Amino acid sequence: MQNLFVGSTGDRAGHSLITWAIAGKLKEMGLTVGFFKPFGTDPVCIQDRWMDHDAYLLKESLKLREPPEAICPFLVSDEAWKTKAREEIMAHVKTLALEVSSSKDILIIMGSRHIFFDDAACPIPDIELIPEFDADCILIHRYRKVSRTVYSVLSFSSLVKEGMRGLIVNRIPPEEFREISSELVPTLREKGIPVTTALPEDPVLSFRSFRELGDILNGDIIWGKEHLDKPAGGMTVGSADLTGDLSPFKRAYNKIVILEAFFDQETEEKPSSARAVAGILLTGGRKPPDQLVQAATKARLPLLLVREDTFATLEKLDRVTSHLSPEDDKKVRHMTKLMEQDGGFDRLARSLGIFRK
Repeated sequence: MQNLFVGSTGDRAGHSLITWAIAGKLKEMGLTVGFFKPFGTDPVCIQDRWMDHDAYLLKESLKLREPPEAICPFLVSDEAWKTKAREEIMAHVKTLALEVSSSKDILIIMGSRHIFFDDAACPIPDIELIPEFDADCILIHRYRKVSRTVYSVLSFSSLVKEGMRGLIVNRIPPEEFREISSELVPTLREKGIPVTTALPEDPVLSFRSFRELGDILNGDIIWGKEHLDKPAGGMTVGSADLTGDLSPFKRAYNKIVILEAFFDQETEEKPSSARAVAGILLTGGRKPPDQLVQAATKARLPLLLVREDTFATLEKLDRVTSHLSPEDDKKVRHMTKLMEQDGGFDRLARSLGIFRK
């Protein structure tokens, strides 16, 4: 059994999505994959049960049998660990890790938000966890500028030494991607850094579903529960996109039109007057007249009612960080495709000594 630690340098580097993509690819290669996250970073309440969001996400997507509390034993809001000594916590974590890795070929261990920062919510830093698990390591880094990337990567490499098996440089601005690929990546490889792949900033990966917007806003679904999984690519308070069956909504002042996102970039290139609509948010909390409900039904578009006014709703959507859900398989497939384009997964597998079964 092999332990693989996936760390991140924070700053929305794509930690959860890339970990999910790696786990899914390893499973596709025929390996039995387990998942463990010692210390939670994002507690969520699902069916009246508190658990870490990544633990829930990977448990569902990998169809793991282990309960969430075994996959992530210490939630960020859990006070229990504060009364325990470091040695006691580590012993408990290693025992649980051994249990969830039973009958697995590889155990993916996910670190906290930032591998270099001491987080009060995590009693044991990532850098101390890695040698305890004798784990191979992958670092996920969001590109900001060359000097920062070089410093972060070489610092990490010096700490884990020969344990470093991969580096994923993510979210590179499109205008800098060619330079980073042709100059920075070869330079890092010359310094002995096993660069897995470099990935451009991709708007597809930042899309939210209409369902997620509803969860964020705590809205009431007026119609269209079966159509909530359409990806939302943009928002407008205008009426130019309300054509055909949606024309009655032009007379509704308290509304936000959610535009549909397309994973096929060529499909997205349409005249602005013909943009597809994913759904409509009615703001202000007033129940819509029957004619609007009938229009949404005829157009087969979800209709959501929220209590806040239009501008408060827009501010809330802009402020709240997007959450992945197990239904976001389009995103993970897209991420997997990006990582496969230049042989990233094959490169990672060779570095880990993993071969298809």
